[in-house]
Amino acid sequence: MFRIRHGKTRLLLSRAVTVFAATTAAVVTTALLAPAAAQAAGAPWAVTAMSGSTPIAKAYGDFAKNGPFATVGMNWVDMSNNGNPVYVEVYWSYWIQDASGSWYWASGGGKQQSARSSRMKYVSGNLSDRYYPEGNRARAEIKVCEDRSKAWDKCSSTATVYFNY
Repeated sequence: MFRIRHGKTRLLLSRAVTVFAATTAAVVTTALLAPAAAQAAGAPWAVTAMSGSTPIAKAYGDFAKNGPFATVGMNWVDMSNNGNPVYVEVYWSYWIQDASGSWYWASGGGKQQSARSSRMKYVSGNLSDRYYPEGNRARAEIKVCEDRSKAWDKCSSTATVYFNY
């Protein structure tokens, strides 16, 4: 079927094309299936909610200045597939100085929650809060929770991240 000289060349060309096609397919598949990155260049964080020794929800991302806003970029996933959706919760606060010159953590926009997701695939999003212009430091306390309809939500421990502005 193959001539020795011509067949080898064709066989080598065929292998090169196959390797190139497989590499291209792997790169494209990885890019499409990988979770989206959170906002770049912020303070990183990661949390996992557990039920006993089993992870039920995970989240990771970063916390950064975004114009006049403090923004938490996040990726979260439901690990349990039990019908209870998961969400990320952020509590905002800012280091500000009062009229007497004392510094304290002031509550920003209070508490915010992401959309609920029951997907066993990472979902991306962000939450933002306008920071206090008289302050100089922003803090986000972040946790991931499983939303349980007839019981207390099961949440991770809190990741606390800061940035100066």
